[in-house]
Amino acid sequence: MDTLDAHTDRHAATLNRLAHTLDVPVAELFGEPPVGEAGALLALVQFWSAIEDGEGRHRVLSVARREAERGGYKGCA
Repeated sequence: MDTLDAHTDRHAATLNRLAHTLDVPVAELFGEPPVGEAGALLALVQFWSAIEDGEGRHRVLSVARREAERGGYKGCA
């Protein structure tokens, strides 16, 4: 198995776990997000999947961590 296949398999496994956790079909993760918090979470996952480089994902996590800490979340250290 080459690196691309391993990368694709990891993404597929992650999407399967997420769909299972949300109790939705995997295909629903690729559609238009519904309104509300679940839709916002799905949109965030779709954006995350579109970011291919580690540097970009690191920037997104940094922003999310700062916002969570602003809201009082202490588990981000």
